[in-house]
Amino acid sequence: MKRQDKRLDYPRVEKILDDGTIIAYDKYNQLNTDLNVHTLTDAQQHQVFGGILINTADQQNKYYTDRDYRYEQEQREALNQSKSRNKWLLFGFIIILLLLVVFIVKSCSSDDTQNETSDQNNATTNSQQTPDNNKSENQYVEQKDKELQQQIQDTKDSIKNNHSDTQSKIDQLKQEIENLKNHTNDKQANKVANQYDDTVDNLQNAEEERQNGNNDAMEKELEKVNKKLDEITEKIKSWFKNEE
Repeated sequence: MKRQDKRLDYPRVEKILDDGTIIAYDKYNQLNTDLNVHTLTDAQQHQVFGGILINTADQQNKYYTDRDYRYEQEQREALNQSKSRNKWLLFGFIIILLLLVVFIVKSCSSDDTQNETSDQNNATTNSQQTPDNNKSENQYVEQKDKELQQQIQDTKDSIKNNHSDTQSKIDQLKQEIENLKNHTNDKQANKVANQYDDTVDNLQNAEEERQNGNNDAMEKELEKVNKKLDEITEKIKSWFKNEE
């Protein structure tokens, strides 16, 4: 009797399957499985049930909620995991970047320190070498001064005595002075060489006057040589004294 009472209650919906198929009894109390909640229209319900039994919007929402809830949860968890992973990746990248900056700064500081130390060592070496170099240059200039003084005296005597090799001695003097200039960039050596340039010019003038038979003019030029030699001697002493 109960089963017959239930069958008299129609049209009715028995259940809706996961794929949306509607299991229902139509308006004629006949089992119907042709409808699907995903495609169901009000016209179909009127035709099959004689009215609206199913609110399609609610059923679809219910169907999607039941089916997609777990999927949405999985997606949400995957998104959270991705965000967390990206956060740690970013954190790791920042740490690596900081370490790289520290390494570069230390490397630059080390290079600067090494360069500074090298510069200091070079400066110390140069400062130690400079006095020795200056001393060596001064000794060379003093030695050349003595040699030039002697050569000038010999050339003066050669002019007075009318020797035939006088011009060759003058030319040799010019070459010695040029060698002194080329030997070093020392300012004192250049000063000495320039002084002797003028003296050799006077010797050349004296020789030319001798060849022309102008003995008085020759003597005047030789006297100029004597004065310049005295001046050079005093200047050299003064220069080396200031160097000390």
